[in-house]
Amino acid sequence: MVPRVAWLAVVCLLAACAEVPPAPPASSAPSPSPTARPRATDPLASTINAWRQRALTASAAGDLAVAEISWHVVTLLAPEEPSYQQALASTRAAIRREVDEAIQSGNSAIRGGDSDRASAAFLRALALDPDNAEAARALREIDRRKLGRIQADRAAKVRAEEPVARAQPSRSAPANDTGNGTYEVEQALEIFNAGDINGGLRDLRSWIDAHPQDRVARHRIAVAVFDRAAEFERRGSREQALSLYETAIALRGEPASGWPARVDAVRKALSNEYYDRGVRAERTDLEAAVRAFEASVRYDSSNVKASARLAQTKTALAKLKQLDTTSK
Repeated sequence: MVPRVAWLAVVCLLAACAEVPPAPPASSAPSPSPTARPRATDPLASTINAWRQRALTASAAGDLAVAEISWHVVTLLAPEEPSYQQALASTRAAIRREVDEAIQSGNSAIRGGDSDRASAAFLRALALDPDNAEAARALREIDRRKLGRIQADRAAKVRAEEPVARAQPSRSAPANDTGNGTYEVEQALEIFNAGDINGGLRDLRSWIDAHPQDRVARHRIAVAVFDRAAEFERRGSREQALSLYETAIALRGEPASGWPARVDAVRKALSNEYYDRGVRAERTDLEAAVRAFEASVRYDSSNVKASARLAQTKTALAKLKQLDTTSK
C-alpha cells in the first residue's frame, strides 16, 4: 500500500513538471464552472490549486481527457469540496457527449464512403474514451476493408506478373530442380500455415536464400506471410502482426504496393496503444508509465506527445526516487 505522503509527493511532482497540452482544433467542452479555491490553512492548498488550475486550463482549451484526470486528482485531494465533484461530473458528461458525437460522425462518414474522415472521428472517440468498444470495433472494420482492397490489388498484380515470370525461369537453378523446389516451398508453407510460424519461416528463408531469383515463388511466400500477419492484426495481436508484415516485405525482396503503408499504420497504432497505457499507468505506477511511453516512442519516433510525456514522467520518477533516498 503506497503511503499517503508518497502519493501526495507523486501528485506534487507531476503537477510541477506537467505541460498543458495544445488545444484541439474544435471542441464542445463547456466553459469551466466556478470552483472553490482551497483554504489557505489547508496543508495541501498549493497542490490542490495547481491541479485545479490545470483542470481549468485544460477545460478551457477543450482537452477533456486531461481535464477529467486533473479533476479526479483534485477530488482525491479534497473529497469534502462539492464544487470539485460537480466539475468532475460535468467534465465526464461532456466527454460522453463528445464520444457520442464522434461515433455518430464516424458512422455517417462510413455511410458516405469517407473512410479517412470516419477513422479520424473514431480515433477522437478513443482518445476521449480508450475503452470504447464501438469505436475500436469500427476502426478494426475500416482497417479490414482497406486491407481487403490492398490484397485484391496485390493479387491482381501478381496474376499479371506470373505469365512473364514463368516465361523467364530463374537462371540460378537448373531446370530439373523446379519440381523439387516447388515441393520444398509447398512443404514449408504447410508447416507455416499449420501454426509452426518459426519453423515454417526458417525453411522458407532457407529456400529463398538458395533461389533468390525466383520472383514468382518469393511473391507467393511473401503473400502467405502477409496474410498471416493480417490475421494476427484482426485478432488484435498487433506486435506479432508487425513482425510478420516486416518479414513478408523482406522475403518478397522488392517493393509491394501498400505494404509499407500497412507497416506504418500498425506502428502508429501500437505507439498510440502504448501511449494510452502510459497515461493510465502514470496515475499509480510511474515506472510502468515510463516503460509504456518508451515503447510508444520506439514504435513511432515521430509521436511527439509520447516523447514529451516520456520526458515528463522520467523527470517525475527521478525526483520521487531522490525524495525516497533523502528521506531514509
